[in-house]
Order: sequence, then structure tokens, then C-alpha cells
Amino acid sequence: MRATTAKSHFPSRLVTLIAAALTTLTLLLAGALPSVAGAGQTAPANASGKSSSHLRASHRHMSKARRRHLRRQARRHRLQVLARRAHARRARRAGRRLAVASNSAVNRPKTKAPVAPSSTGPGVLDAGFEEGLLNWNTAGVGEALPSVVDDTARSGLHSGKFVLTGDQDRSELILGGNGGGSTNGMIEFGEGAEYWYGFSFEIDQMVYGHPGAHNLIMQFKGNDEGSPAFGLQLWDYEGDEGEYSGESKGLWSEGPAMDGNRFLAPVAEHEWHDVAIHFKASAVGAGFYEVFLDGNLVDSRSGVSMIAGGASFAYIKDGLYRNGGAIPGTSEIHLDAARLGHSQTEVNAG
Repeated sequence: MRATTAKSHFPSRLVTLIAAALTTLTLLLAGALPSVAGAGQTAPANASGKSSSHLRASHRHMSKARRRHLRRQARRHRLQVLARRAHARRARRAGRRLAVASNSAVNRPKTKAPVAPSSTGPGVLDAGFEEGLLNWNTAGVGEALPSVVDDTARSGLHSGKFVLTGDQDRSELILGGNGGGSTNGMIEFGEGAEYWYGFSFEIDQMVYGHPGAHNLIMQFKGNDEGSPAFGLQLWDYEGDEGEYSGESKGLWSEGPAMDGNRFLAPVAEHEWHDVAIHFKASAVGAGFYEVFLDGNLVDSRSGVSMIAGGASFAYIKDGLYRNGGAIPGTSEIHLDAARLGHSQTEVNAG
């Protein structure tokens, strides 16, 4: 009986299991049908009216365009950077060329000596002892230092006093400076420099010179060890044949630019005398000079070398410079109203 019952239930259970399996398979297939259908059919349109496949293609297209745009922007940026760098390089090169040109020997003025400004006028150097030894220096003073005094003056209240005694040779000042022993500020006259220089002197006591014993009160000295090419001195000499008899004592020339020693003009003692010199400096025979004493032209020459051979520039020295061994004794002068300018009016005393 039991055996018969078991056999009778087995087919029905198997049928049930198969039916369940089929149902599950059917459900699975039903869920997969949209994807399967989508593979062979056009997908439904989205809300914007474009299919999802069209949108994906559009996105891919926009990405390529964007990349091309970015590449173009990058190229433009690189070109702009390169252009700026090239411009900067050209500017730097131009700047270097300008700097060299502005500092070159060709453009640097060499024909003008540095002239310190003063209250006398623009471009006038005033060394008139009203402020001590300002605008002078004592680098080549020699044995006796000059002093600034107020007992006599050509202009203003003060003058410079220069005294040599015994066999002393030198008491001189160099034009330009702050009154000390440094040559800083010394006025240098190079090739082609053209100026007027004026000064006044008074002879208080003098041992006069003669050939073989120089006795300079002013010299245009070169920056070498040689003698000046131009100088003014005080002599008392009648000449080898008496050619200067009767007017032997006075102002004489000195140096090759002035054709040696020549009598220029008589000068009285204990009186102020004004000297004005118009000159053009040269070391190659392209210079000239004019010497005025008390307003009168007493000597002039052209085509001369005011700068001595072997020197690159010249400078002015004023005071007393003598051969003390040949003309010993006491010599004393006052100097005043020394000025360097560009016209006779600028350097006139008074």
C-alpha cells in the first residue's frame, strides 16, 4: 500500500519542480528582453528629443573640439611668451649698446675742464681767497705754505700772501680743490680746452730773476716731470746786448709755447696788476693764447702747444717758483681775484 502511494506522488512533484523552473526562466528572460530588444531596435528618444546614442556621439564630438581649442590656445600662449622674450632680449641688447655709447670715449667731453659753480656766475670758478684756500689745493706747494690775509686785497676783503726767504724755491697753489693737500678737484685742461683765466698780483718785495734763474708767478704746467710750456715770470734783465735797457724790470715770458724768454711789459711794485689770459690748450700745435696786462694785450701767439710734450693735460699753478740758489733772499707777493671762466668779462677783477 505504501509503495503504491510513493510511486503515485513522484510524477506530480517532478512536474511541479519543472513548472517552477520554467516560470523562473521565463521571468529571467522577460527581464532581459528590453536589453535584447535594444540591441536590434532604436532606443526610445529622451525628453530633449535626442536619442541616448546621439548624445553620446555629441559628447565625444564636443570633447575633440574642446581639445583642439585648448591646443590652439596653448600655441597662441607659447607664441606670445616667445614674442615677449624676444622683445626683452632686443631691449636688453639695445640698452647695452646705449650704455656703451653714453660712456664711450667718443661721446665723453674731453675738451672741457671741470669748472666748479660759484656765486660769481654760471660756469665760473672763483678762487679769490674770500673763503680761505677754497678752489685751490696745496699738493705742489713747496717749502712755504701761503697764507690768507686781510691787510690788502684787489677785490673783496682777503688775498693770498706768498713769501720765500733764503734759498727757498717754491710757494705755489694749484687751481681747483678744497684747500687741502689732495689733487681731488684739480682743474685739468686737455686737448682743445678753451678758457679765460684771470688773476691779480701785487709785488711787495722781490729778488728778480734773470736767464738761468727762473722766477715764475704763474705756470701752465703739464702732468709730467718737464718744464711748463707756458709761464709768466718777473725778471730784471737788460739783455745780452742791452736790448731791454730802460725797461728791463717787469713781466717776462717763459716756455716754448711763448718762444722762450721775452720781455712783455713793465710792472710797478706796491700796485695791483690784473692779468687775463685767453687760451686754447693743445699738445699738437693747435693751441693759442692772448695775454692781457691791466687791460692791454701784451702778447699773443697761435699754432702753439700749451701742453708740454710728454704730458696728457695741463693745470694752472700760481704763486712763487724760483731758483733760490741763484737768486736767494726774500721775495713776497700777494695774489687775488683768481677766476676761471669763458669770457674776459667773467674773469675781470673788481
